[in-house]
Amino acid sequence: MKLSKIVLCAALAAAFSLPFTAEAAKGDKKKSAAPAFSTIDKDGKGEVTEAQYVAAMKDSIGEETAKTQFASMDKDKDGKLTKEEYEAGSAGKKGRKKKNT
Repeated sequence: MKLSKIVLCAALAAAFSLPFTAEAAKGDKKKSAAPAFSTIDKDGKGEVTEAQYVAAMKDSIGEETAKTQFASMDKDKDGKLTKEEYEAGSAGKKGRKKKNT
């Protein structure tokens, strides 16, 4: 009798925790959609230049598309992306398809 209660409790615990585990896994995938700002900011200055952005993105989306995206993300048109500009622009890019090159 005790064994069946333990098995039942374990099954219920697993059933309740499974949706949370699945949601956590989805969240991890979303974060990896675009490279982290710090990965692209090779010199650690806290800003990403067009050259840095294009170098990081050209293999996945193509050089011209990377340049176009950079220009649309550079809201103050200073030729550099701040972390805020990058994150705002990256959030808007989710779900877009890769360019075939």
